[in-house]
Amino acid sequence: MKFLVLYMAIIVGFYIRSLEGKYSKNGQSHINQLILRYFKFHGVRTLNFIKCPRNESDTYLLDPKIFLHLMKENMPLRVWSGVDYLKEPPKPNQYGPPITFQRNDSIGRRPLNMQMKTIAHKTGIIVDQFNTPCALNVLSWCAASEQNYFTTNRFWLLIGKDEQDLASLEVNDIFLPPDSEVKVLLKSEIGTFSLIDIYKVAAEKRLKVRKVLGNFTEVKEMLRALQKFGSPISYRENLEGITFKTGLVIAFPDMFTDINDLSLRHIDTISKVNNRLTLELANKLNMKFNTHQMDNYGWHQPNGSFDGFMGRMQRYELDFGQMAIFMRLDRIALCDFVAETFRIRAGVMFRQPPLSAVANIFAMPFESDVWISILILIFFTIFVFTLELLFSPHAHEMDFWDGVVFVWGAMCQQGFYFAFANRSGRIIIFTTFVATLFLFTSFSANIVALLQSPSEAIHNLKDLSQSPLEIGVQDTVYNKIYFNESTDPVTNLLYHKKIAPKGESIYMRPMIGMEKMRTGLFAYQVELQAGYQIISDTFSEPEKCGLMELEPFQLPMIAVPTRKNFPYKELFRRQLRWQREVGLMNREELKWFPQKPKCEGGVGGFVSIGLTECRYALAMFGYGVLLAIFVFCCEILIRILHRLGMRMNSYYNGEIFPEIIGPKII
Repeated sequence: MKFLVLYMAIIVGFYIRSLEGKYSKNGQSHINQLILRYFKFHGVRTLNFIKCPRNESDTYLLDPKIFLHLMKENMPLRVWSGVDYLKEPPKPNQYGPPITFQRNDSIGRRPLNMQMKTIAHKTGIIVDQFNTPCALNVLSWCAASEQNYFTTNRFWLLIGKDEQDLASLEVNDIFLPPDSEVKVLLKSEIGTFSLIDIYKVAAEKRLKVRKVLGNFTEVKEMLRALQKFGSPISYRENLEGITFKTGLVIAFPDMFTDINDLSLRHIDTISKVNNRLTLELANKLNMKFNTHQMDNYGWHQPNGSFDGFMGRMQRYELDFGQMAIFMRLDRIALCDFVAETFRIRAGVMFRQPPLSAVANIFAMPFESDVWISILILIFFTIFVFTLELLFSPHAHEMDFWDGVVFVWGAMCQQGFYFAFANRSGRIIIFTTFVATLFLFTSFSANIVALLQSPSEAIHNLKDLSQSPLEIGVQDTVYNKIYFNESTDPVTNLLYHKKIAPKGESIYMRPMIGMEKMRTGLFAYQVELQAGYQIISDTFSEPEKCGLMELEPFQLPMIAVPTRKNFPYKELFRRQLRWQREVGLMNREELKWFPQKPKCEGGVGGFVSIGLTECRYALAMFGYGVLLAIFVFCCEILIRILHRLGMRMNSYYNGEIFPEIIGPKII
């Protein structure tokens, strides 16, 4: 690196020495300070000087001592050669920008080795005697679409001597776009200077000239004029009706009706709402669109290319998007994003399942201490009933197990199949039925309330993955991609447990998915704005209550894309930022993005009871039937064994075959 700096210093030194003899001292006293203060006014940190060969008869406008002056001011300088041509013409890239610089040796147009890489700070570029074949070749090369070195952070200063030299910039292959910062510093023969701002609306349009200051010599005059002139891009908002090639993605063409159709605003909302911004942009800048409609935003393919909209941007077939797309790293390499517009949220929407679907509501009406008290009451009642059977002076045709059946039947509000003759037994039966009546009433009332209550079982994605809810996903490409690209372990668990095993059948249109969510235990991954619209149109007021949403992944911001090296990027960015500042974006957002529906009808209403709510009662009935069958089989087995034992006893006692045993001995 040190040798390179030393080599460049030697070249600059020889160049200065070769020029010093050709300059007179008249008229050169201010140009060094003018150029330095001009670049410092714009915050330039580095300078580039484009060196072109001249004939011996040429007069040099730039003071050679300026290089020493810049070095003393600690301004880094790099010298480029305007005749360092490429040995071989560049080959067209299959997926990249086309080669727009046309080589023409008859007029001295040849590709250069000069490469100005993108930098974060501002840099200045000086071209002395711009009306020469070498300098014009440099300007043509820098204006090519694959280069576009005329950007807002590159401040060009073209040194000339006559306004008639500006006519050399009228050719079509020198395009100084509205985003450029190009000034012409003209030095007259009497030692005065003029500073002129120039640009072109389009390559084929005439050169636009605006004088910043004329006939000045002092630095203070130039600085006051620059401060008054302000940002040159403010004077360049009229693009004179030029036409741009734009792209518009309609992801659901079978359901699409019109770009301004508010009745179906949940269909292709991203394209509709951002199209309004670009139309306002066209009205503000006086330009037109040649719109190309597609049905795919464009995603990376195995061969390195992109399909859909991004594929056309990659091949420079479009200038910018008439809508906004997600800002992704793989897309940033292919296009530039001029301004963010809206935030799109995609989440899993679901209704909290009823309490009976996730818990045993038959065990929930009482606290644990109440259940313990009920068990104590059962055992105590059985104990008292047993004492009554043992010590009562009256005879009862009952035993201990009849008392157990009585207590259990009383708890279930069932009658009893025996009648007590004594008063003490009747008192026991009466008090037992009254006590269990209070318990049964409280239990039934709580069951009715619990059947109508939503649960709070699902708070995060992990709870959702372990819940009984089935899941569906909106049929969009980015949902499939973002689920696969997610590194969150909980999202991966949800994807591999509930989404991936079902294959393509899990992807469905929003109307189908939201209807399943309304009528059953179902969760649906959808763009929340589209989901809100369907909820407002199809859900009843009680059904809007208890809605929940979880975001398995956060979508990036959407922004308006332009092709790489787009020469109007800064102009578009300023206008879109202006739309945000004055509230136009907020107006369109409220107009096209439905808000989350509010629960106004309460949770009440008719609730039907299904097998899910009765599953524990059916399970108890089933277990009881199985237990009864098992006991019945045991009873049959015991009876068979008992009868077999009696036959064996009779056999050994001679009751069955007396002739074999012999006569009995008395």
